[in-house]
Amino acid sequence: EPFHLGTASQPGGPEVGVDSVSLRLDGARWMPVMGELHYTRVPADRWREELLKMKAGGIDCVASYVFWIHHEEVDGAHVWTGERDLRRFVATAASVGLRAVVRLGPWCHGEVRNGGLPDWVVERFGERARTDDPAYLEAVRRHFAAIFAQLDGLLWKQGGPIVAFQIENEYFGPAEHLLTI
Repeated sequence: EPFHLGTASQPGGPEVGVDSVSLRLDGARWMPVMGELHYTRVPADRWREELLKMKAGGIDCVASYVFWIHHEEVDGAHVWTGERDLRRFVATAASVGLRAVVRLGPWCHGEVRNGGLPDWVVERFGERARTDDPAYLEAVRRHFAAIFAQLDGLLWKQGGPIVAFQIENEYFGPAEHLLTI
């Protein structure tokens, strides 16, 4: 019995799904081979070359963290240029034939200071970060809105390469928080 997780089809194209046994791509069992490339850690002019290497090695899906600390070092001032250009990175992945998984956090770890949370988030929220604290959740909502503005048109259901998102990372708190996020 398949699970129903939202819009799973590209306009006029393949469908991504899941059942109790496996992921599915256009009705067939699918075992994606995924590799990780953190775009903010690689010069933008090398993205295409590195993604082509991944594809040549058998990778069909690239995952990348969106480190909040790399995009909003100052509260309210997101930066999406140069090595921080998420939209360009995902579009480049698509251009070489890779699907994408966006690991949007808000907490990512990835050996980044504060788990990728900006210093201002840590200072302002302290122990209330990664909880259902309303002020923290509002900061996360604004950040996620900025991410999704960058990705508009690149989601699978819009004909783009993004087949999945990962929220949080290495989270050990109450499951309700994951449902809230």
